[in-house]
Amino acid sequence: MEIKVEAGDIAQSPAKAIIVDLFEGVTTPAGGTGAVDKALDGGISALIKEGEIKGKGGEMTVVHSLGKIASPRVIVAGLGKQPDFGYKQIKDLIGTALRRVRAAGGTSAATIVHGAGIAGLDPEQSGQAIAEGAVMGSYRFRRYKSAAAGKDGEESNLPEIETLTIVEQDKSKLRALQRGVERGTILGTAANHTRDLANEPANALPPVVFAERARALAKDADLECEILNDGQLKQMGMGALLGVGIGSAQPPRFIIIKYEGDKRSKKTLGLLGKGITFDSGGSASSRRRGWRR
Repeated sequence: MEIKVEAGDIAQSPAKAIIVDLFEGVTTPAGGTGAVDKALDGGISALIKEGEIKGKGGEMTVVHSLGKIASPRVIVAGLGKQPDFGYKQIKDLIGTALRRVRAAGGTSAATIVHGAGIAGLDPEQSGQAIAEGAVMGSYRFRRYKSAAAGKDGEESNLPEIETLTIVEQDKSKLRALQRGVERGTILGTAANHTRDLANEPANALPPVVFAERARALAKDADLECEILNDGQLKQMGMGALLGVGIGSAQPPRFIIIKYEGDKRSKKTLGLLGKGITFDSGGSASSRRRGWRR
């Protein structure tokens, strides 16, 4: 998916769907939502008056434009109550809205800047939330699925959303929005890669393969990566790790990834984690939690 930032009027976007928003309790839409409402001859306001659009968090209402604007449909996303609105709500609404667009066969979408100037979010934060939500919301693990897989196969046959355009009238905000989009895309992609690892079956991702994927990621990010094998672990006296690994025919690996930021700083931050690639034992609930994290 390509995520673009453009200056313009959201009501004039030719995308297959336009995403606008509404806070709970608002009866007269303003901003980008108001512009689209005006272009639809008050269609959104009429649905608010009828009680069909309430603006509650998670609410998604599809309004068909019937030729009044270039886009065939408008999605009005409920934001909930204004004091509760923030970064997470933007991520959630974008992901949900894009799934609605895809379910309708749409391949492009345009959105206003949700959260700009609201709940303390600046344009860069809003752009980051939109991009992160879009990338994570479009995630599906389909490596082992075929087109003949019943309902999943039907879902897989839907077209992908190719472009998401963030439309902002104020040109002075475009650069900040673009910075946010770049960061949000990186964060969303990283989260999706982690999901891929978690969704792989244990026989397809033993420790050796897991370590090689880590090495490849580190190389792409220009990070130092060292992988210790079971022989090296034995020499270092890491019996606890070897004791866990002995329960599998697959040998364990210890992965060390280093990032050197400001070399003038004497502070060091270390993050320790475990990549369990098989059932770690324990109670039933522990076993469910024990799969790769």
